[in-house]
Amino acid sequence: MEKGLRFGRAFLLTSIAIFTSACDQLFTDPPFDADGKLTSAELDHFLVGMKEATNISEKVYNCIKTQADRRAEIAGDPETLDPKSLSLPEENWVPFDKSDKRLILAQLVVTEASVFCTTGREM
Repeated sequence: MEKGLRFGRAFLLTSIAIFTSACDQLFTDPPFDADGKLTSAELDHFLVGMKEATNISEKVYNCIKTQADRRAEIAGDPETLDPKSLSLPEENWVPFDKSDKRLILAQLVVTEASVFCTTGREM
């Protein structure tokens, strides 16, 4: 169990590093301009880079993708989302424009899915 927990922590830290280091790219060529619920392209923006950088197994990748898709479906449209449903302070969420909300929600959904698939626990 401890080995799995160490892997989960390493995976989570790697994912965070990927998200952080990719910030410059996120704002220059983002797919975050759709309407409605998050699209597969928006989630794949993070998933593809994460898979390449972490060298995760196909099984874990498929789990993360499935969980991310499910969580994005449940979350709904970032424009009409209640920030309390994601434990986000409303005063920090409301001022964001459409693409920023989509970007943040996609990051959150993929991160939560990653934690769940590597540790078996919710964030």
